[in-house]
Amino acid sequence: MEIFYLDIVILINLLLHSIILTECSVGNFEIVKGIPIENAKLYAHGKDFSCFDGTLTIPYSYINDDYCDCIDASDEPGTSACPNGTFYCSNKGHFPSVVPSSRVNDGICDCCDGSDEWASNFQKDACQNTCENLSHEARGEANRVHDLYALGFKIREQLIAKGKYLLLQKQNKILHLLTKTKEAQFNRSSMFNDKEIAKEKEKKAIEEEKSNQQNKAIKIFNEIDTNKDNKIDVEEVIAYSTFDQNQDGLVSQDEINYFMENKKEFDLKDFMSNGWNRVNLLIFTKSFDKKQHLAKRNVKKEILNQDFNHNETEKYNIEDIEAVRINTLLYTEKTKIIINESKKARELFEEADRTVKDLQKQVYELKKSISKNFGPDDEFAALDGQCYELTNDEYVYKLCLFEKITQKPLKGGPEVHLGVWKDWANFMNDEPQYHTMLYDRGQQCLNHYQRFAYVHLSCGLKPKLISVSELNRCEYLMEFELPSVCVIEDNKYLRELEREEL
Repeated sequence: MEIFYLDIVILINLLLHSIILTECSVGNFEIVKGIPIENAKLYAHGKDFSCFDGTLTIPYSYINDDYCDCIDASDEPGTSACPNGTFYCSNKGHFPSVVPSSRVNDGICDCCDGSDEWASNFQKDACQNTCENLSHEARGEANRVHDLYALGFKIREQLIAKGKYLLLQKQNKILHLLTKTKEAQFNRSSMFNDKEIAKEKEKKAIEEEKSNQQNKAIKIFNEIDTNKDNKIDVEEVIAYSTFDQNQDGLVSQDEINYFMENKKEFDLKDFMSNGWNRVNLLIFTKSFDKKQHLAKRNVKKEILNQDFNHNETEKYNIEDIEAVRINTLLYTEKTKIIINESKKARELFEEADRTVKDLQKQVYELKKSISKNFGPDDEFAALDGQCYELTNDEYVYKLCLFEKITQKPLKGGPEVHLGVWKDWANFMNDEPQYHTMLYDRGQQCLNHYQRFAYVHLSCGLKPKLISVSELNRCEYLMEFELPSVCVIEDNKYLRELEREEL
């Protein structure tokens, strides 16, 4: 019934239109060239005419006399006399239009009914009436747009359902991850306690080893100090066979220098800080045959590579580092087990800590995702994170919805970030809401500000990046089609869709 009511309203409007035309032609009004019908009463036939801006009143005969009297051009709607004037094309059978007055009687037919060329229309076929053809084309285009929006609207409904489902899934996943995070945090706390206990046990064992090493060092010092003067001199070094590294029966000058560092004598303090490390290394290497010695050197090298980075080997003397690691190798089996247990406990804690942080990151990303504005009906939610590309002569543009936009040169070069998702924006004043996306905080543009981009959305049956243009330096505009915006704010249109679904 509502559809028939609207048709009746349209019919009444047409009848009123016809009545006005009749009254204007036979009553006090005369249809003045270049004005819409509703303005006819402002041009009362035979009465003085007042300019619309109120600045001047002129005789009726001055209207359309090809001379511009009014500043606002209201006295010359049907001629080209006023540079700021406009001519109204009634275009019967098609949509009315307005053209600049400068186009009136210029020999070019601008109005589809040819009314702008009224001076030449006395000649036969000066302007052919194309309104009917244009109306036919317009109806065809209107039908195409109607069909596009009708089908797009149905796809939009599917996207809404999918979006709500995905958002619900994310909500449920957050709850699941929060439970797992709580369990992981409890496990991490347990691993932390185990790590600290193992660490303390390791510390105690190493302190005992250091004490044993110190006692051993004092013992070796006393063995070398044969004259018991609490000093080690060159003669005592020569007499101590351990310093014979090449096992030729003699302690050479190089072997003496290796230990003494060109000093004449060592006291116990010097020996503990430097000499003991070298002696301990010699004792260790002499306890193996040649094959075992080479294998152990490889072990030393591997330990050094694992436990000391490049900067540390520059900071400390490499011989000192070797000696420290040799001491570690000389730990008792019990101490080595304690150290390995501490290492394992530390690794387990670090793994548990990484698990907690990974779960927390997942929760954060999901919460960030569902907090985005996906439209009043969540019609954009199903497209979150979906990426689309467009290639022109120079670049490959990549738009990841609700995430970021990038630009990559075809001829090679680094990828440039044009912006990250910010919010919805109004690119045009009369534009419906949720039709323009803003991506800002892109990479710096030379000495200019940060790049940013607008993404203007229009109705389409499939998501597709249509075009990219640079409005100004570092400012971009993308045209993107998708079904989510296939909505016509018209109750009649929506009722027709509902009726089709029934």
